[in-house]
Amino acid sequence: MAVTTDTAPAPSLFSPQLRSASIGATALIALFALEYIAVGAAMPTIAEALQGYHLYSMAFGATVAASIVGMIISGWWSDRSGPRPVVLAGTLTFALGLLVAGLAPTMELFSVGRGLQGLGSGLSTVALYVVIAQRVPDVSRPAVFSLLAAAWVVPGLVGPLLTGSLVHYLSWRWVFLGVAPLVAVALLVLRPALRGTYPSDEAPFLRPATIGWAVVAAAAVGVLNLAGESVDGREWVIGAVALLLLGLASWRLLPRGALRLARGLPSVIGVRAALGGSLVAAEAYLPLMLRDEHGYSPARAGAILAVASIAWALGSFFQGRLGPATDRYRVMVAGASIYATLMVVMALAVWAAWPGWAVIVIYGLATLGLGAAYPTTSLLTMRLSPPGEIGRNSSALQVGEALTSAFALAITGVVFGLTYAAAPHAAFVGTLVVSCVVGAVSVVAAGRSRPPI
Repeated sequence: MAVTTDTAPAPSLFSPQLRSASIGATALIALFALEYIAVGAAMPTIAEALQGYHLYSMAFGATVAASIVGMIISGWWSDRSGPRPVVLAGTLTFALGLLVAGLAPTMELFSVGRGLQGLGSGLSTVALYVVIAQRVPDVSRPAVFSLLAAAWVVPGLVGPLLTGSLVHYLSWRWVFLGVAPLVAVALLVLRPALRGTYPSDEAPFLRPATIGWAVVAAAAVGVLNLAGESVDGREWVIGAVALLLLGLASWRLLPRGALRLARGLPSVIGVRAALGGSLVAAEAYLPLMLRDEHGYSPARAGAILAVASIAWALGSFFQGRLGPATDRYRVMVAGASIYATLMVVMALAVWAAWPGWAVIVIYGLATLGLGAAYPTTSLLTMRLSPPGEIGRNSSALQVGEALTSAFALAITGVVFGLTYAAAPHAAFVGTLVVSCVVGAVSVVAAGRSRPPI
């Protein structure tokens, strides 16, 4: 059942026994984050160069859809064979995707490269969680997850500037080709930790039906991504069918009780899913809101995402510094409650047309709570998982977040599409209402996350 906590002092993450796992995992996550952020900044140039505006959304949707398949396969594979072959396969697939995208002569082939990147990152990210579970003692894991959160901060701050410089002075292709060698470097750093990993004799086999449902979920995410560009005509029907399939796939892919927020691990997975869905629903439109409502330039509007990244890292750093005797369930409840409450305040601030700087400050404070709650879901998932199911449950943790994010983005897309042309202010408030509703679910789930005695 649960992994017991240790009251001994936590060893340094940079000690000889931990530095390969902590630094190597952080380096790989930072590369995934850098690519995710860089592509968003480079996509207008790429679409123009490849004459591929008709596949603009697919370049993003292919990555998300393929990552879901990668996450599902990775969880079972990591438990059965150990995380080492999964990390190797994932990083090689990600690097191949970088090369395909960087050398692509057409938007179609570029989208294939983006799909390979998503598959590779999905495989690797879940397997890295198993590496951490096997190579890092429980007392040190909060600090490791704090380090992983920080891995998103630097790419978030320098990624757009670095991408702009590459596109301007060299070529957009170096956004991908320049990262590929760094993947090999990160893998070399992680190699000693991988040598100490092992398979579990208790892990079940991967059922073909599970892969089938993962493909269904990926297809539904891709369709929603395309249908979300319009709310007229047949897109209504297509989007509704895709949402239905997404719901069915969620029911089959997530642990029993996750959709009804059963006590214990299912609710921990629910917290992560709701937090992730609420975040992407808000961030999809906040920079646009600052531009339209407050006249911010793109650079100034992007400051809200930079502030959120820093606040997230600070919140994660705070939870990483808490002692081993800390009640982590209370930390998760407090973090989710802070986030959900301040998101409601922010929605009211946008509705009341408060100054843009006030919205940025409120959002930063909200993500401070998110930074404390989000990594705690990873820690508790490991504590509540038997050794043979750590990979499977870590996969469910991330798949649940991806599916909820796709659902939340689809709903906000409809709300925004229906109202933006006639009432832009109402459109921005409406998207934040969706974010608040999903965020409120995280508070309910956090309250049910402690296993029954």
